[in-house]
Amino acid sequence: MSTFFTLIYISVLHFSSYRQDDPPKIIDNYASIQSIEQLTKLFKGKPLYIDLWATWCEPCIEEFKYSGELYKHMKNIGVQVVYISIDKDAQDSLWRADIYKYKLSGNHIRACKSLQDSLSTLIWGAKDVYSIPHYLLFDKNGRVVDKAAPEPHTGQKLFDFIEEKLKGRYRSA
Repeated sequence: MSTFFTLIYISVLHFSSYRQDDPPKIIDNYASIQSIEQLTKLFKGKPLYIDLWATWCEPCIEEFKYSGELYKHMKNIGVQVVYISIDKDAQDSLWRADIYKYKLSGNHIRACKSLQDSLSTLIWGAKDVYSIPHYLLFDKNGRVVDKAAPEPHTGQKLFDFIEEKLKGRYRSA
């Protein structure tokens, strides 16, 4: 698909699928984010629920069925949803289209190799180790609260988990 037609496709999906007040946000200069520390600084003062995924990951895509409820709940309690794709540069157009196709409100980054290594080392203790989908929870100070948070399909279990883990620490000061 040519770049021109991809942009038209994304625009049509964007305007037909989202309310004006919560479209997805692709983080500016996301390719320059080299570490999880740099990422969390972008959201200083806000807790984060991070979803690691890729366009080729069927279990990741299955979890997207629950993204609307997830986003609504997280927005209500002041937690930022951040989707981090580990897709390669060649998948950029597909990644962008999938964000709209699956109606993924929240923040989006396609991780560069350095950010992937930072995440992999944090979660699994080594570079180039992945098991996705994977979910993380950070507090408003950028500290990891849980390296293996529950999946969106767990619904209320996830919501209770987050509120318990962030009790008194998740509201912006």
